[in-house]
Formats: sequence, C-alpha cells, structure tokens
Amino acid sequence: MLRRLRIYFTGFGIGLVMVYFMFMRDDSRDLDIWTPSQRVLEDIRNDSVFQSTPRLACFQACNDLSDEVLMQLWTDADVKSLNPGGDPYRYSITLETDDLHLEAELERRKRFSLLFIKDLENPTDCDCD
Repeated sequence: MLRRLRIYFTGFGIGLVMVYFMFMRDDSRDLDIWTPSQRVLEDIRNDSVFQSTPRLACFQACNDLSDEVLMQLWTDADVKSLNPGGDPYRYSITLETDDLHLEAELERRKRFSLLFIKDLENPTDCDCD
C-alpha cells in the first residue's frame, strides 16, 4: 500500500512541475481567452461588417477616437451583459485607463450593432442616427 501511494504522489508531483513550466512560467500568456467577455470582444474584432459601419465611423469621428483606441476598446475592455439570455443580447463595454474612460453599448441579433460610444470624462452629444 505504501508503494502505491509513493508512486501516486511521485506522478502527481511530476504533473505539478509540468503544469508550472507549461502555463505559469512567463507572464505573456493570456489565459483568460476562454471567458465569455473575451469571446464577445473577439467576435466584435472579427466582425468585419461591424467594423466598417458608418455608425461606428460617425461615433469614432465625433469622439475623436483613433483606430488604436478602438482596437484597445475591443481588446482590453470589460464586458457586462445588460440582459442575460435576452433577445437581443445587449452588452456594455467599458474601458478605463489612465487617460481613457470610454463606454460602448452594443446589441447583438445575428450581427453586432452599435448603440453608442461615449467618453465618460468629456461627454459630447453625437447625432449618429
């Protein structure tokens, strides 16, 4: 019995060492790609029709946002579902850094549609309807 436990714990210890070297060794790994919020942001980034809509271009021009800032919004932001399981799905996407405070609200039926993007520090009225 003691031999079996020793073999089991030896294998368990080898497994722990392998997991450490595979996943925890460098900090450049992005291990939160499996979360629902990251999947929503990935779907937005990959939706070429959404990325080329005139409404998005209007809000981008109105809020004076560069392409890099929009990419940061669609990459590093926090996603909150406004009506889980609802039809249509609505998401609030917020990005807060040292110099940026943006909020976007999107609606998803078959494709994403932008409801608004606003700068929380310097709000402006954008007539993008």
